[in-house]
Amino acid sequence: MVKEVHKVARQSGERRIIIANSATSLDEGNRNDIAVFGSHCGENVAGYVLKAGARGMIGNDAGIGLEGAGIAGLKVLEEHGIPAAAVAAMSAEIGVGQSTYEEGVISAVNKVAEKLGVSVGMSAKEAADRMFESM
Repeated sequence: MVKEVHKVARQSGERRIIIANSATSLDEGNRNDIAVFGSHCGENVAGYVLKAGARGMIGNDAGIGLEGAGIAGLKVLEEHGIPAAAVAAMSAEIGVGQSTYEEGVISAVNKVAEKLGVSVGMSAKEAADRMFESM
């Protein structure tokens, strides 16, 4: 399997906002990053974020889905004190991190992200900046 190269959207010292197409590409090299990606925000995706040690996440809501499956990872990360948000599936191409970052409109946030000023209707880029500035 080819290792995805992450784009660094913003950096200050060791702090970064990275853009990836897939949450499965996160690893220990993303410790302390705000990860913006094209993956859905399900529970399994929260596991990748936690394992990597990322400090924040923005993904795709994948249309929310049955019983909120497309955003279930937001609650998991909330329980670990990690801010997380999802963009509306109709605002950004699923599986394309750059689309999430540049075109995504926030459709769901967890309480940790909400406390940082991330809100529904905000651009993904602004939401990522809010998370980054709180690190």
